[in-house]
Amino acid sequence: MPSLLGVPFLGRRRETASEPPAFMSSQATSTAHATSNAFTHNTRGELSNSIFSSRRTTAQRMQRQGSFTRIPASPANPAGLSSVSAASTATRHEAATAPRQRPWRRLLYIKQDFPDDYVDDTFLMELQKNANVRMYEYSTVVMQTTVVTQHISSIMVFIAVFINLYRNTLTASLLLWCSTTSTVMGIVLWDLLNLTLQLPIQRIIRVDMIKGAVLFALLLFGLSPVLRTLTEDTSSDTIWAMTVILFCVNLAFHDYSMGNLTNIRFPGSVSLNAAVLASVLLASRLNSNLSVFAFLAFALCWFALFPIFRRYLKRVSSVASMATTVVLALVATAMFMYILKPIALLHVFSTLFITFACPLWLIWVQRYKNEIHGPWDEARPIVHRYNR
Repeated sequence: MPSLLGVPFLGRRRETASEPPAFMSSQATSTAHATSNAFTHNTRGELSNSIFSSRRTTAQRMQRQGSFTRIPASPANPAGLSSVSAASTATRHEAATAPRQRPWRRLLYIKQDFPDDYVDDTFLMELQKNANVRMYEYSTVVMQTTVVTQHISSIMVFIAVFINLYRNTLTASLLLWCSTTSTVMGIVLWDLLNLTLQLPIQRIIRVDMIKGAVLFALLLFGLSPVLRTLTEDTSSDTIWAMTVILFCVNLAFHDYSMGNLTNIRFPGSVSLNAAVLASVLLASRLNSNLSVFAFLAFALCWFALFPIFRRYLKRVSSVASMATTVVLALVATAMFMYILKPIALLHVFSTLFITFACPLWLIWVQRYKNEIHGPWDEARPIVHRYNR
Protein backbone atom coordinates (compact mmCIF):
# COMPACT_ATOMS: atom_id res chain seq x y z
CA MET A 1 0.00 0.00 0.00
CA PRO A 2 2.77 2.57 0.73
CA SER A 3 4.48 1.82 -2.55
CA LEU A 4 1.20 2.42 -4.41
CA LEU A 5 0.93 5.80 -2.73
CA GLY A 6 4.33 6.80 -4.08
CA VAL A 7 6.21 6.41 -0.74
CA PRO A 8 8.55 3.57 -1.44
CA PHE A 9 10.55 3.84 1.80
CA LEU A 10 7.50 3.10 3.98
CA GLY A 11 7.04 -0.31 2.47
CA ARG A 12 10.65 -1.24 3.00
CA ARG A 13 11.49 -3.30 6.11
CA ARG A 14 13.33 -1.31 8.79
CA GLU A 15 16.84 -2.42 9.15
CA THR A 16 17.73 -3.61 12.65
CA ALA A 17 20.65 -2.24 14.55
CA SER A 18 22.21 -5.63 14.69
CA GLU A 19 22.58 -5.90 10.90
CA PRO A 20 25.86 -4.36 9.74
CA PRO A 21 26.00 -2.10 6.77
CA ALA A 22 27.14 -3.50 3.48
CA PHE A 23 30.25 -1.43 3.37
CA MET A 24 31.60 -2.92 6.73
CA SER A 25 34.17 -5.67 6.68
CA SER A 26 33.73 -9.13 8.08
CA GLN A 27 35.82 -8.48 11.18
CA ALA A 28 33.90 -5.33 11.96
CA THR A 29 30.71 -7.20 11.41
CA SER A 30 31.57 -9.84 13.97
CA THR A 31 32.58 -7.18 16.47
CA ALA A 32 29.30 -5.36 16.00
CA HIS A 33 27.32 -8.58 16.50
CA ALA A 34 29.16 -9.30 19.76
CA THR A 35 28.54 -5.79 21.08
CA SER A 36 24.86 -5.99 20.20
CA ASN A 37 24.42 -9.37 21.93
CA ALA A 38 26.17 -8.13 25.08
CA PHE A 39 23.98 -5.00 25.19
CA THR A 40 20.83 -7.06 24.74
CA HIS A 41 21.85 -9.51 27.52
CA ASN A 42 22.66 -6.68 29.98
CA THR A 43 19.41 -4.92 29.23
CA ARG A 44 17.37 -8.06 29.81
CA GLY A 45 19.23 -8.82 33.12
CA GLU A 46 18.66 -5.32 34.49
CA LEU A 47 14.97 -5.50 33.54
CA SER A 48 14.60 -8.93 35.20
CA ASN A 49 16.30 -7.72 38.37
CA SER A 50 14.10 -4.64 38.51
CA ILE A 51 10.92 -6.69 38.11
CA PHE A 52 12.06 -9.22 40.75
CA SER A 53 12.92 -6.45 43.24
CA SER A 54 9.56 -4.77 42.69
CA ARG A 55 7.71 -8.06 43.26
CA ARG A 56 9.71 -8.80 46.38
CA THR A 57 8.98 -5.37 47.87
CA THR A 58 5.26 -5.72 47.15
CA ALA A 59 5.21 -9.22 48.59
CA GLN A 60 6.96 -8.15 51.78
CA ARG A 61 4.52 -5.26 52.27
CA MET A 62 1.52 -7.51 51.73
CA GLN A 63 2.97 -10.18 54.00
CA ARG A 64 3.25 -7.63 56.81
CA GLN A 65 -0.40 -6.85 56.28
CA GLY A 66 -1.32 -10.55 56.56
CA SER A 67 -2.36 -11.17 52.93
CA PHE A 68 0.34 -13.69 51.89
CA THR A 69 2.13 -16.53 53.63
CA ARG A 70 5.67 -17.68 53.12
CA ILE A 71 6.46 -21.02 51.50
CA PRO A 72 9.82 -22.61 50.73
CA ALA A 73 11.55 -20.98 47.77
CA SER A 74 11.83 -22.85 44.49
CA PRO A 75 13.21 -22.14 41.03
CA ALA A 76 9.71 -21.48 39.78
CA ASN A 77 8.95 -19.17 42.73
CA PRO A 78 12.20 -17.57 43.91
CA ALA A 79 10.39 -15.07 46.16
CA GLY A 80 8.71 -17.86 48.21
CA LEU A 81 5.19 -16.34 48.09
CA SER A 82 1.75 -17.92 47.92
CA SER A 83 -1.74 -16.68 47.38
CA VAL A 84 -4.01 -15.10 50.01
CA SER A 85 -4.37 -17.28 53.14
CA ALA A 86 -7.72 -19.03 53.16
CA ALA A 87 -7.70 -19.30 56.96
CA SER A 88 -7.18 -15.58 57.46
CA THR A 89 -9.91 -14.78 55.01
CA ALA A 90 -12.33 -17.16 56.71
CA THR A 91 -11.51 -15.73 60.14
CA ARG A 92 -12.10 -12.16 59.03
CA HIS A 93 -15.32 -13.21 57.37
CA GLU A 94 -16.59 -14.91 60.53
CA ALA A 95 -15.59 -11.94 62.67
CA ALA A 96 -17.42 -9.59 60.34
CA THR A 97 -20.58 -11.68 60.15
CA ALA A 98 -20.72 -12.85 63.85
CA PRO A 99 -23.16 -11.00 66.19
CA ARG A 100 -21.72 -8.69 68.84
CA GLN A 101 -21.31 -10.31 72.31
CA ARG A 102 -23.42 -8.82 75.06
CA PRO A 103 -21.60 -7.54 78.15
CA TRP A 104 -21.47 -9.81 81.21
CA ARG A 105 -23.89 -9.16 84.03
CA ARG A 106 -23.83 -10.63 87.53
CA LEU A 107 -27.11 -12.46 87.16
CA LEU A 108 -27.58 -16.21 87.42
CA TYR A 109 -31.18 -16.43 86.29
CA ILE A 110 -30.47 -15.41 82.68
CA LYS A 111 -28.58 -17.25 79.94
CA GLN A 112 -25.34 -15.52 78.99
CA ASP A 113 -22.48 -16.22 76.59
CA PHE A 114 -20.05 -16.74 79.47
CA PRO A 115 -19.33 -19.74 81.71
CA ASP A 116 -20.94 -19.90 85.14
CA ASP A 117 -17.67 -19.21 86.96
CA TYR A 118 -16.76 -16.16 84.85
CA VAL A 119 -15.91 -12.90 86.60
CA ASP A 120 -14.94 -9.60 85.06
CA ASP A 121 -12.03 -7.32 85.88
CA THR A 122 -14.03 -5.42 88.52
CA PHE A 123 -14.58 -8.52 90.64
CA LEU A 124 -11.94 -7.70 93.26
CA MET A 125 -12.77 -4.01 93.32
CA GLU A 126 -15.62 -4.76 95.75
CA LEU A 127 -13.32 -6.58 98.21
CA GLN A 128 -13.69 -5.33 101.79
CA LYS A 129 -11.40 -6.22 104.67
CA ASN A 130 -12.47 -6.07 108.32
CA ALA A 131 -15.66 -4.21 107.49
CA ASN A 132 -17.57 -5.48 110.54
CA VAL A 133 -14.71 -5.81 113.02
CA ARG A 134 -15.28 -4.21 116.40
CA MET A 135 -12.41 -2.84 118.43
CA TYR A 136 -13.03 -3.59 122.10
CA GLU A 137 -12.08 -1.62 125.17
CA TYR A 138 -10.55 -3.40 128.12
CA SER A 139 -13.03 -2.14 130.71
CA THR A 140 -16.00 -3.14 128.56
CA VAL A 141 -14.70 -6.66 128.03
CA VAL A 142 -14.01 -7.03 131.77
CA MET A 143 -17.61 -6.12 132.52
CA GLN A 144 -18.85 -8.64 129.97
CA THR A 145 -16.90 -11.49 131.57
CA THR A 146 -18.87 -11.21 134.79
CA VAL A 147 -21.68 -13.38 133.40
CA VAL A 148 -19.21 -16.26 133.00
CA THR A 149 -17.59 -15.91 136.42
CA GLN A 150 -21.01 -15.57 138.05
CA HIS A 151 -22.18 -18.87 136.62
CA ILE A 152 -18.96 -20.69 137.52
CA SER A 153 -19.21 -19.38 141.08
CA SER A 154 -22.88 -20.40 141.29
CA ILE A 155 -21.98 -23.98 140.30
CA MET A 156 -19.23 -24.02 142.93
CA VAL A 157 -21.66 -22.79 145.58
CA PHE A 158 -24.20 -25.45 144.61
CA ILE A 159 -21.63 -28.25 144.85
CA ALA A 160 -20.45 -26.92 148.22
CA VAL A 161 -24.06 -26.93 149.51
CA PHE A 162 -24.47 -30.56 148.45
CA ILE A 163 -21.22 -31.60 150.13
CA ASN A 164 -22.27 -29.93 153.41
CA LEU A 165 -25.72 -31.52 153.16
CA TYR A 166 -24.16 -34.92 152.37
CA ARG A 167 -21.84 -34.62 155.40
CA ASN A 168 -24.75 -33.48 157.62
CA THR A 169 -23.02 -30.19 158.40
CA LEU A 170 -26.02 -28.43 156.86
CA THR A 171 -29.58 -29.31 157.82
CA ALA A 172 -32.35 -29.75 155.26
CA SER A 173 -34.72 -27.40 157.08
CA LEU A 174 -32.16 -24.57 157.09
CA LEU A 175 -31.52 -25.05 153.39
CA LEU A 176 -35.25 -25.05 152.67
CA TRP A 177 -35.85 -21.86 154.61
CA CYS A 178 -32.86 -20.08 153.06
CA SER A 179 -33.91 -20.99 149.51
CA THR A 180 -37.54 -19.97 150.11
CA THR A 181 -36.59 -16.66 151.74
CA SER A 182 -34.07 -15.74 149.01
CA THR A 183 -36.61 -16.55 146.27
CA VAL A 184 -39.29 -14.37 147.82
CA MET A 185 -36.84 -11.52 148.36
CA GLY A 186 -35.69 -11.73 144.74
CA ILE A 187 -39.26 -11.57 143.42
CA VAL A 188 -40.13 -8.58 145.62
CA LEU A 189 -36.94 -6.78 144.59
CA TRP A 190 -37.74 -7.43 140.92
CA ASP A 191 -41.16 -5.79 141.17
CA LEU A 192 -39.90 -2.88 143.28
CA LEU A 193 -37.20 -2.06 140.76
CA ASN A 194 -39.75 -2.18 137.94
CA LEU A 195 -42.00 0.25 139.76
CA THR A 196 -39.17 2.57 140.77
CA LEU A 197 -37.29 2.69 137.46
CA GLN A 198 -40.46 2.30 135.34
CA LEU A 199 -38.96 -0.44 133.25
CA PRO A 200 -41.06 -2.09 130.51
CA ILE A 201 -40.62 -5.55 132.05
CA GLN A 202 -43.42 -7.84 133.06
CA ARG A 203 -44.15 -8.14 136.77
CA ILE A 204 -43.75 -11.48 138.49
CA ILE A 205 -46.07 -11.38 141.50
CA ARG A 206 -49.33 -12.80 140.19
CA VAL A 207 -51.90 -15.21 141.57
CA ASP A 208 -51.28 -17.78 138.82
CA MET A 209 -47.56 -17.82 139.57
CA ILE A 210 -48.15 -18.41 143.26
CA LYS A 211 -50.54 -21.28 142.57
CA GLY A 212 -48.12 -22.92 140.18
CA ALA A 213 -45.25 -22.71 142.68
CA VAL A 214 -47.33 -24.30 145.45
CA LEU A 215 -48.47 -27.18 143.21
CA PHE A 216 -44.94 -27.81 142.00
CA ALA A 217 -43.59 -27.90 145.57
CA LEU A 218 -46.23 -30.43 146.62
CA LEU A 219 -45.48 -32.63 143.58
CA LEU A 220 -41.77 -32.53 144.28
CA PHE A 221 -42.32 -33.42 147.94
CA GLY A 222 -44.43 -36.43 146.94
CA LEU A 223 -41.74 -37.68 144.51
CA SER A 224 -38.89 -37.30 147.00
CA PRO A 225 -38.95 -40.96 148.20
CA VAL A 226 -38.79 -42.19 144.60
CA LEU A 227 -35.94 -39.87 143.70
CA ARG A 228 -33.97 -40.85 146.81
CA THR A 229 -33.92 -44.52 145.81
CA LEU A 230 -33.54 -43.91 142.10
CA THR A 231 -29.84 -44.88 141.84
CA GLU A 232 -29.39 -47.37 144.67
CA ASP A 233 -27.82 -49.97 142.36
CA THR A 234 -25.39 -47.47 140.85
CA SER A 235 -21.99 -46.89 142.39
CA SER A 236 -21.10 -43.49 143.79
CA ASP A 237 -18.08 -43.13 141.47
CA THR A 238 -20.39 -43.35 138.46
CA ILE A 239 -22.69 -40.73 140.00
CA TRP A 240 -19.80 -38.33 140.62
CA ALA A 241 -18.45 -38.75 137.09
CA MET A 242 -21.84 -38.24 135.47
CA THR A 243 -22.43 -35.18 137.65
CA VAL A 244 -19.18 -33.57 136.52
CA ILE A 245 -20.06 -34.20 132.86
CA LEU A 246 -23.54 -32.74 133.27
CA PHE A 247 -22.24 -29.62 134.98
CA CYS A 248 -19.77 -29.14 132.13
CA VAL A 249 -22.71 -29.33 129.72
CA ASN A 250 -24.57 -26.83 131.86
CA LEU A 251 -21.61 -24.47 131.77
CA ALA A 252 -21.17 -24.82 127.99
CA PHE A 253 -24.83 -24.33 126.98
CA HIS A 254 -25.78 -21.67 129.50
CA ASP A 255 -27.54 -18.60 128.13
CA TYR A 256 -25.06 -15.77 128.76
CA SER A 257 -27.07 -13.11 126.95
CA MET A 258 -29.07 -10.34 128.62
CA GLY A 259 -32.16 -10.31 126.41
CA ASN A 260 -34.07 -13.27 127.84
CA LEU A 261 -35.84 -12.24 131.03
CA THR A 262 -39.21 -13.98 130.84
CA ASN A 263 -38.64 -17.57 129.66
CA ILE A 264 -35.97 -20.19 128.96
CA ARG A 265 -35.03 -20.89 125.34
CA PHE A 266 -32.54 -23.04 123.50
CA PRO A 267 -29.66 -23.53 124.31
CA GLY A 268 -30.52 -22.38 127.82
CA SER A 269 -33.03 -25.21 128.07
CA VAL A 270 -30.24 -27.76 127.50
CA SER A 271 -28.22 -26.16 130.27
CA LEU A 272 -31.20 -26.22 132.66
CA ASN A 273 -32.03 -29.86 131.90
CA ALA A 274 -28.41 -30.89 132.47
CA ALA A 275 -28.35 -29.07 135.81
CA VAL A 276 -31.66 -30.64 136.94
CA LEU A 277 -30.46 -34.14 135.97
CA ALA A 278 -27.21 -33.61 137.86
CA SER A 279 -29.22 -32.43 140.87
CA VAL A 280 -31.39 -35.56 140.76
CA LEU A 281 -28.30 -37.77 140.63
CA LEU A 282 -26.77 -35.98 143.60
CA ALA A 283 -30.06 -36.04 145.54
CA SER A 284 -30.19 -39.83 145.18
CA ARG A 285 -27.05 -40.00 147.41
CA LEU A 286 -28.79 -38.22 150.34
CA ASN A 287 -30.16 -40.01 153.39
CA SER A 288 -33.63 -38.52 154.06
CA ASN A 289 -36.63 -37.55 152.01
CA LEU A 290 -36.63 -34.04 153.46
CA SER A 291 -33.03 -33.57 152.37
CA VAL A 292 -33.95 -34.67 148.85
CA PHE A 293 -36.90 -32.29 148.74
CA ALA A 294 -34.94 -29.33 150.12
CA PHE A 295 -31.99 -29.96 147.82
CA LEU A 296 -34.13 -30.27 144.64
CA ALA A 297 -36.15 -27.18 145.55
CA PHE A 298 -32.91 -25.26 146.05
CA ALA A 299 -31.58 -26.61 142.72
CA LEU A 300 -34.64 -25.42 140.78
CA CYS A 301 -34.45 -21.96 142.32
CA TRP A 302 -30.71 -21.78 141.80
CA PHE A 303 -30.57 -22.89 138.17
CA ALA A 304 -33.97 -21.73 136.85
CA LEU A 305 -34.75 -18.44 138.63
CA PHE A 306 -31.40 -17.11 139.79
CA PRO A 307 -29.85 -16.80 136.25
CA ILE A 308 -32.83 -14.72 135.13
CA PHE A 309 -32.40 -12.45 138.15
CA ARG A 310 -28.67 -12.04 137.40
CA ARG A 311 -29.45 -11.00 133.81
CA TYR A 312 -32.01 -8.55 135.17
CA LEU A 313 -29.44 -6.96 137.51
CA LYS A 314 -26.94 -6.63 134.67
CA ARG A 315 -29.50 -4.81 132.55
CA VAL A 316 -30.50 -2.49 135.38
CA SER A 317 -27.07 -1.68 136.80
CA SER A 318 -23.57 -2.81 135.86
CA VAL A 319 -22.36 -1.93 139.37
CA ALA A 320 -24.93 -4.26 140.92
CA SER A 321 -23.88 -7.01 138.52
CA MET A 322 -20.21 -6.56 139.44
CA ALA A 323 -21.09 -6.63 143.13
CA THR A 324 -23.01 -9.88 142.61
CA THR A 325 -19.97 -11.38 140.90
CA VAL A 326 -17.68 -10.46 143.77
CA VAL A 327 -20.10 -11.80 146.40
CA LEU A 328 -20.57 -15.13 144.60
CA ALA A 329 -16.81 -15.58 144.10
CA LEU A 330 -16.10 -14.87 147.78
CA VAL A 331 -18.87 -17.18 149.00
CA ALA A 332 -17.71 -20.05 146.77
CA THR A 333 -14.08 -19.62 147.86
CA ALA A 334 -15.00 -19.41 151.54
CA MET A 335 -17.19 -22.54 151.40
CA PHE A 336 -14.52 -24.60 149.64
CA MET A 337 -11.77 -23.46 152.01
CA TYR A 338 -13.35 -25.78 154.61
CA ILE A 339 -13.84 -28.59 152.11
CA LEU A 340 -10.75 -28.68 149.90
CA LYS A 341 -8.26 -25.79 149.74
CA PRO A 342 -6.73 -26.65 146.33
CA ILE A 343 -10.18 -26.40 144.74
CA ALA A 344 -10.71 -23.02 146.41
CA LEU A 345 -7.35 -21.73 145.13
CA LEU A 346 -8.10 -23.10 141.66
CA HIS A 347 -11.42 -21.25 141.68
CA VAL A 348 -9.72 -17.99 142.65
CA PHE A 349 -7.11 -18.38 139.91
CA SER A 350 -9.71 -19.23 137.24
CA THR A 351 -11.88 -16.27 138.25
CA LEU A 352 -8.98 -13.83 138.02
CA PHE A 353 -7.81 -15.31 134.73
CA ILE A 354 -11.25 -15.13 133.09
CA THR A 355 -12.00 -11.64 134.42
CA PHE A 356 -8.68 -9.86 133.79
CA ALA A 357 -6.38 -11.98 131.60
CA CYS A 358 -8.86 -13.15 128.94
CA PRO A 359 -9.88 -9.58 127.95
CA LEU A 360 -6.21 -8.70 127.38
CA TRP A 361 -5.81 -11.83 125.31
CA LEU A 362 -8.86 -10.97 123.20
CA ILE A 363 -7.67 -7.42 122.52
CA TRP A 364 -4.19 -8.65 121.58
CA VAL A 365 -5.54 -11.29 119.18
CA GLN A 366 -7.94 -8.78 117.60
CA ARG A 367 -5.11 -7.14 115.64
CA TYR A 368 -4.52 -10.36 113.66
CA LYS A 369 -8.10 -10.66 112.51
CA ASN A 370 -8.52 -10.55 108.74
CA GLU A 371 -12.13 -10.78 107.65
CA ILE A 372 -12.93 -10.32 103.96
CA HIS A 373 -16.24 -9.60 102.28
CA GLY A 374 -17.02 -9.36 98.59
CA PRO A 375 -19.49 -10.14 95.81
CA TRP A 376 -19.02 -13.87 96.38
CA ASP A 377 -20.87 -13.75 99.72
CA GLU A 378 -24.36 -15.11 99.73
CA ALA A 379 -27.26 -12.78 100.30
CA ARG A 380 -28.49 -12.64 103.88
CA PRO A 381 -32.19 -11.99 104.29
CA ILE A 382 -33.23 -9.61 107.03
CA VAL A 383 -35.97 -11.16 109.16
CA HIS A 384 -37.95 -8.80 111.34
CA ARG A 385 -39.38 -10.22 114.54
CA TYR A 386 -42.43 -8.69 116.06
CA ASN A 387 -43.33 -9.27 119.68
CA ARG A 388 -46.96 -10.14 120.13
